Amino acid sequence: MKKSNVVLASMLIAFSSMSFAGLKVVDSQNGAWVTVTDNGKPVADAVVSATNVPQSKNEFKTNEKGRVFVPLSMNHSKSVKYKAVTPEGKEMTRFAFHGKS
Repeated sequence: MKKSNVVLASMLIAFSSMSFAGLKVVDSQNGAWVTVTDNGKPVADAVVSATNVPQSKNEFKTNEKGRVFVPLSMNHSKSVKYKAVTPEGKEMTRFAFHGKS
């Protein structure tokens, strides 16, 4: 019983020290709004890019609310992979489907 308590306590400590970063993508005409959060708080100055869209080679920085608009020009619907890097160097990715309007 004591061993299981030690294991459980160790797991709780590990999870409590983890950073829960988030990347939210909202499809919009001609692009997407991307929001970057860390532990539920917006991350300003995170660098965001669409990594698998050849036409979008630019990187964009989030504002003080953790948001940025990423323009996309695509000829067909596809799944887009977004990557964000926080000022502290944390990386996160997310796929989002975008339909052609």
